[in-house]
Amino acid sequence: MTNEKVDPEVKTTYEYVLDLKDRPQSSCELAQIELRKSEIRQKKYYDRKTKVRTFGKGDEVLVLLPTDSNKLILQWKGPFEILEKVKGDDYRVQLVGRTKAFHANMLKKSWSRAHEDRVHIHMSW
Repeated sequence: MTNEKVDPEVKTTYEYVLDLKDRPQSSCELAQIELRKSEIRQKKYYDRKTKVRTFGKGDEVLVLLPTDSNKLILQWKGPFEILEKVKGDDYRVQLVGRTKAFHANMLKKSWSRAHEDRVHIHMSW
């Protein structure tokens, strides 16, 4: 009304509200992009030392189970026999008197002494 010149850096209330509305959305998009980058980087570091564990029916394995005296302490027990692959990396194992499914990370291939002796004899030739 007074014909004063408005500084170009001064925003109207409407422009301010629109900017305020867009700011969280753009921040969220930026955070999602950075999260994806971080996931890729962390997966690369994790996968460096991973090994694929596969077992067949009838294989003997050791199972990481709690000790009898303390449920928080785990130890390798076995050998037990693999009955079947359930799904993904899960295997059904025949324990003493029952069967139970375990993830492959809880299993380790069991090698008998006879098998080790045969390998050493074969390698010495």
